[in-house]
Amino acid sequence: MLVQRATRGGAHVIGAQHGADSDDSKAPVSASAPVRPRLPSTAALRTGLAAVALAGAVCLLVATFTTVIRITVGTTSGAAVPTGSDTGWDRHGPALIVLALLAVGLLGVGLRGSRVALAGVAATGLAVMAIAMASDRPDVHATGAVGDVYAEAMADPGAGYYLETLGGALLLATGGGLLALGRMRAAAAG
Repeated sequence: MLVQRATRGGAHVIGAQHGADSDDSKAPVSASAPVRPRLPSTAALRTGLAAVALAGAVCLLVATFTTVIRITVGTTSGAAVPTGSDTGWDRHGPALIVLALLAVGLLGVGLRGSRVALAGVAATGLAVMAIAMASDRPDVHATGAVGDVYAEAMADPGAGYYLETLGGALLLATGGGLLALGRMRAAAAG
């Protein structure tokens, strides 16, 4: 039997000719060596975060045409009758659509390496969160003119309110996450 010697990182590795290549890729692992689970690559993390950002943009697009504030009036039979609602378009016009498209455009530029664009994705999410918290949140329980006419009128947040809040949070988290991932990758390379 022939025995080959190879040096890898200063350590001598010995493998038998009948199974081990010169790079010892088939050498048995010692029982004392710890087995570490594989971590996802940065490319997989970037792809996942990009998918989350796209989901956030879709949430904004859907929130534009979904009820943000739903006003109902209770009846004597106990069933609530919807009397009015405000959609994202009624409250903000095309703002959520513009912010969603801006976020997708910035994401595309950011994935090519622009840290400023990734900060823009996070800023877009922050702007959506400001709209949801400053403009919509104070009014989600306001019945307006319907409450003046009907004592049993109630206002509640609709699905659109939750979608715009979720979309803003996803964009903010994605922009920040991609920025942090870029810093970690730059620190590992440098």
